[in-house]
Amino acid sequence: MTQPMVKKMSEEQQHLVMQSMDMMDRFYDEEFGLLRSSGEESSAHGTRGSAHYALGLLIRQKSGDVERAVRVLHKVLDYQYDAPEEIYHGTFATQSTDEHPPAGHYAWKSFAPGTAYFLERTFEKVSEAFIHKLQEENNLLKEEADVKQLRQLFYASVHGVLPPVWISYDPNWREFIACVCAIASAAFSELLPDALIQRMDEAMERAVQGSVDRRLSDAIPMNTNIELMHIFITHYYGHRLKRADWMQHADEQAEGLLHEFEQYGGTFAEFNTTTYYGVDLAVLGMFRRYAFTERMTEIANRLEHGLWNNIALYYNAKLENLSGPFARAYDMEMREHSSIGVFLYLLLGKGYEHLTGMNCESGHDPMIALLGIDVPAEAVPYFQAHQGDRLVQKQFLELCERDDPKANRNLCTASAWIGENRMMGAMSGSRNTNGQMHPATIHWQTETGERYYLRLIRRETGGDWNSHLRGITFEAEVTPDSLNIDVQLDTAEEIEVYFEIKGPSIRHQDIQPERWELPGLTCTVKTEAPEPTMLMYTDYAEIIYRYVPGKSENRMRFELGISD
Repeated sequence: MTQPMVKKMSEEQQHLVMQSMDMMDRFYDEEFGLLRSSGEESSAHGTRGSAHYALGLLIRQKSGDVERAVRVLHKVLDYQYDAPEEIYHGTFATQSTDEHPPAGHYAWKSFAPGTAYFLERTFEKVSEAFIHKLQEENNLLKEEADVKQLRQLFYASVHGVLPPVWISYDPNWREFIACVCAIASAAFSELLPDALIQRMDEAMERAVQGSVDRRLSDAIPMNTNIELMHIFITHYYGHRLKRADWMQHADEQAEGLLHEFEQYGGTFAEFNTTTYYGVDLAVLGMFRRYAFTERMTEIANRLEHGLWNNIALYYNAKLENLSGPFARAYDMEMREHSSIGVFLYLLLGKGYEHLTGMNCESGHDPMIALLGIDVPAEAVPYFQAHQGDRLVQKQFLELCERDDPKANRNLCTASAWIGENRMMGAMSGSRNTNGQMHPATIHWQTETGERYYLRLIRRETGGDWNSHLRGITFEAEVTPDSLNIDVQLDTAEEIEVYFEIKGPSIRHQDIQPERWELPGLTCTVKTEAPEPTMLMYTDYAEIIYRYVPGKSENRMRFELGISD
């Protein structure tokens, strides 16, 4: 009998597999055949997480694991959308409880690039006009009516007819699940029944064709991590299923991505991102292991090494984190919503297990262990120890996924000061509407080892920072002892621009409008902005500057003088 894959792995790889599988085993619902989405009692079951679990089962191969993996993969395939004329064809429901997206009202293939953007902007305008008309008719809209609630009702009606991306379906589930199926067929075909292999190939025909149609139409632009997965699955299944058109498409897309990457010294549109670099590295590992041609392997190698060099440049080995600014990220802490720590553990080895703590990305760890790492020699010292204080700067061409495709690429500059116990980041040139873009950041550590961060973000009053908001732009610059930010607010919505400061022992009385006395860090603050308010939580504080259209200036400026 063939030795289980996990037995052939290094101690570090085995640690990743076993730790992740222990977690996922607890979430597996034997009766349903998928992982519960959140918590052991959840009634919803996730498809992407279950696909990663199936791959982990094939790697581990304990008694019953292969049979369970087969069942899980069949169950995941049950949730694929087979609707050739719809924009969501070939993708998968994200949860078992998802309703099927509306069908039959959206001839998306006949529309121009940026369809999703133009529809969204159109419905915003229709919604505003609709509410204005209601306001003119006093018998229809009373003064006490909740305008936001009316807007939500309007959009709910629209979304019941047209399939809203990210709400009724997630197009990226095509690529995520297709990558798992590709690895399963490439590495474990001898363990899987012919019926499952055939069913996966048929499902992947739908998934890859839907992915290609999306890419060619540019109806919904692809961020870097999805673009990489798109190229990989099109290349892999083009060769596996003997589709010459897919092979050619993948080759052209790969050459284009490499050209753009090297145009500004080796940078992706999703630049300096704790969240998405982990996905990028995993996919580049898929190319390294399973690419069919020398040229595709060469392109992936240049991208992988260039990406590692970028990570090294913005990494602080003492703080064990990437500095900002972040083009797109959920969290400031590298270990919160990212697999980067897992890759670094594979590089650094024993003693760095703390970098692999459980988070929402940990289901990917068996796959990462299987794919391994390829870090260029010149980058390695930056991950082992601080390589000297430095001011770094790189340019990249961002992608604004919800903007007019004729104006959704902007040349940005990401600057950072990397000191031994403090690092700061500043973004200029970005016009991204995504709240995941973090334009001004500080990380630091006290003499006793406590770690803190500060970030500037924004939200609609009563809303959340992780949203798309138009008309708000940031321009920031950094020096070793200062961080200056200009904010422009050209929007009719009430907006809160705020600094979030996170870490232990932050006290209300130490944060004054013109001076923030934080543990291990002092900020002198000069502002051209409304008077701030402050909210205190258990381990973080918010310093909030509220913009009210028609009452506030539509520009704010912050000058932070920094000393340790």
